[in-house]
Amino acid sequence: MNKPTLVASAISMVLAVSTLHVAAAQEVESGQNPAQAEETVERIEVTGSRIRRTDMEGVAPVTVITAEDLANSGYTSIEDLLQASVGNAGRTIEGNETSWTQGAHTINLRGMGANRTLVLVNGKRIPQYPTATGGSTTFVDISTFPSSAIERIEILSGGASAIYGSDAVGGVVNIILKRRFEGSALNLRGEKTHEGGRDRQRASFTTGINSSLGQTLFVLDFAFDQLLRQGDRDFTNRWGVDGNNIGSSTSLRFQDRQRFYHSAVDVRPTEQECHDVLGEFALWYDRSVSSTQCRFDTLTTPGLATGKKEFNIVMNHHAELDSGWDINWLVQASDRTSTRANSEKGISPDIFMDRNNPGNYSYDSSDFEDAVEFRLRRRLVDYGQLRNYTGEQQNFTQSLSFGRSIGQYEFDFTWSYGKATFFRRGRNQLLADELLNVVSFDPADSANPDKWYPMDLMTPEQVERLYAETLTDADSGLNQFLAVLSGDLFDLNTGPVQFALSGEWNREWYSDVKDDNTLSGNLLGQGGTQGEGARKRYAIAGELAIPIVASVSGQYLDASIATRYDYYDDESAVNGAFTPQLGLIYRPNDSLLFRGNAGRSFRAPDMHRLYAGLSRSFSSTTFHVDPSHPAEPDRFESISAGNTDLREERGKFFNLGTVFQVGDNFNGMIDFWHISLRGAVYTESVSRILADPYYDRTNVASNCNELTNLGYIMQQPADQDYADVFCVRRGTINSAYEASRGLDADLSYTWNTESYGDFRLRTRVSRTLKKQYQAFEDSRRVEETEENYLQKWKGDISLRWRMGKWTSNVAYYYLGTGEGVHSWNIDGQLTPVTSKLGTFNRVNVNTSYRFNSSHRLTAGINNLFDEMPPEFAPGHPSRNSVPFFLRNNGYNVIGRTYTLSYQYRF
Repeated sequence: MNKPTLVASAISMVLAVSTLHVAAAQEVESGQNPAQAEETVERIEVTGSRIRRTDMEGVAPVTVITAEDLANSGYTSIEDLLQASVGNAGRTIEGNETSWTQGAHTINLRGMGANRTLVLVNGKRIPQYPTATGGSTTFVDISTFPSSAIERIEILSGGASAIYGSDAVGGVVNIILKRRFEGSALNLRGEKTHEGGRDRQRASFTTGINSSLGQTLFVLDFAFDQLLRQGDRDFTNRWGVDGNNIGSSTSLRFQDRQRFYHSAVDVRPTEQECHDVLGEFALWYDRSVSSTQCRFDTLTTPGLATGKKEFNIVMNHHAELDSGWDINWLVQASDRTSTRANSEKGISPDIFMDRNNPGNYSYDSSDFEDAVEFRLRRRLVDYGQLRNYTGEQQNFTQSLSFGRSIGQYEFDFTWSYGKATFFRRGRNQLLADELLNVVSFDPADSANPDKWYPMDLMTPEQVERLYAETLTDADSGLNQFLAVLSGDLFDLNTGPVQFALSGEWNREWYSDVKDDNTLSGNLLGQGGTQGEGARKRYAIAGELAIPIVASVSGQYLDASIATRYDYYDDESAVNGAFTPQLGLIYRPNDSLLFRGNAGRSFRAPDMHRLYAGLSRSFSSTTFHVDPSHPAEPDRFESISAGNTDLREERGKFFNLGTVFQVGDNFNGMIDFWHISLRGAVYTESVSRILADPYYDRTNVASNCNELTNLGYIMQQPADQDYADVFCVRRGTINSAYEASRGLDADLSYTWNTESYGDFRLRTRVSRTLKKQYQAFEDSRRVEETEENYLQKWKGDISLRWRMGKWTSNVAYYYLGTGEGVHSWNIDGQLTPVTSKLGTFNRVNVNTSYRFNSSHRLTAGINNLFDEMPPEFAPGHPSRNSVPFFLRNNGYNVIGRTYTLSYQYRF
């Protein structure tokens, strides 16, 4: 790992520039150059086009979220605000999804997948998160940059691959950082929850320095988020919504299947033994409640939100040289430590002993001619510490841009470089090989210090010998050169034809390395995947803006054409991808605009899906291939690996919309959008593999090593009258189809009064008309808004009031009902039933008072009415499943929070 290098190098560069500016600041004279004072119409680059223009409205809808919007929203961070935005739909990562991606956050525009939303910073790509979520899907962490450094965020809905290349399928999020800041500011913010746990603190220092060398912005930011556990909320700290659940049976027991050492098959502890071993997590039930009386309390310790401590530094320097060149240099570095909480690990191995040589154990019954079977069910509480996973994440990003006018053209050249590292330590694992050497199912060995009888606590020496950690050491990087030439190509009677030409070279890489014990499956119940690879990409793109109609009355019709070709130099089957785009803008008058846009998009395969190495794990399923299999879970070995034959995912999109202004106070936009994607990469699930006889490889392969394609192997031990799943190989293929369509509206009304202050009312709403998913051409298309609880409606309404030194905001966030289909157990039969999840409503309020030009105090309440997520209907199979709400779909159990912020400017 390069832990000291990333942040230290950034700080060194920032301090060097800071020293230069402090020395030069004394040379700055007040006043302004007369040439600079001339009124000019500035052309800016808007997300979705490389042609600089004077109008923010382009052929594609772009929503702008300013730093003021973030402050008024009541949310603490940009990831909170982006995940609440109306364009964000479907499954997202919210910091606590898995130990692979703990502390990271994503945005999922149009529900097309977080990996199909392109995230830019100042219009440039940044490195992807070092590890893949779910062990397969790479993404960009949107929480890398601090909110104190952000000027605005532009969100483009729909495809934009003709401009930016891969990933811009569901849309583009462009985070624009501040370039200038007058003076200095210290901002402090605290957030305390009403229910307890998940308190948050923020502190940032921002300063701007103007000198003969240019303008430089510095931001130093500190963030602390307290870990939130299930036990911190009444909503999750309960045994089922209906109160009919009990603790985990994987606690303290085993089976002596042939009664070799015991008179009964089931070996269970007494109440005293249960409490002696499991301690504070022990639960003891009457036999009328549970035949397994000793159970484990799994509710209190698992995490609902990851804890973090993060330091962030940002430098953004802009200079205009006498030679005509403009220089912009951005440097950012962050250091984050995250903590993810888990329940104490449970193990449930089947262990076999040689009847002819007692004490000789194996996990494979075929190792012995006459085997005795033991089934161990045990919680690993012997270490005496909670099972928290610690992650150390570092990010470094820098971009250096040069731009100048060359005649009537503008030329920009940018070099971007970024690197991210992630080191994770997962505790309380158990070594499978050592367990065979230490374990004994003979109660006589309870007093033997060299043996561990599972009904006893391990001795410190046994803990030292058996316990281990699962380790992840990952990094990712990006090196990119981008050149853009733009300007007026030639003049028509209707105006100038504008153009932009760009060329791009990009190299990205990643390395995700696990420890040997994790990869080999030597940690009981712990799987892992690793891989590493790199690829280069070459791209050339062109864009035209053509004025077709223009009149003195303000009426005009413009067309835009964009096309791009990307060539991938890697081991995938992508080779080249061509993406065109065509758009029209018609403005009949100054108050009304109509727009339309259509084109193609694509996404290159995730590098981890290409280069992932072979990984092994042990899993279980309740789907039984053999109908004679008992109701208990069927355990099997699972393997997976990358697939370099993957090709690009190919998309199409179009949008139609209008932008209007009514009088001086009311304006808005309404857009219809449609996105489709074919050949999407799909990870075939274990249940789908087992449900399809086509994947049965029982007569083709005898073990997992011989499975080279997707499939499964069955086996039937001699002492059973039913077959078990022996091995399953999972993998990814280009087979899926996804489509999303809907309507967006953004309406704003302002009115000013002399006596009561100024008001602004704004509402944004999105209606998903369809969100379809299909795994294969011959499979059924699933309507996710009707079957997977994807909400059709999402919106917000905000009211801002200003009067004198006071500013108040009220924001209402709405998630509509979700509808889904699930198989319910009705009279012993699995029956498809449609049910609904209720709405999720949150109200944030805050009030600010500016004492003078230096001091400002803001107090607020988020989730004013302490709203908790909706629960599944009575009878739903997941109603009583922890944590009792649908994760990662816009719901959370943070509840009401109180915020207090203070700003000091000097």
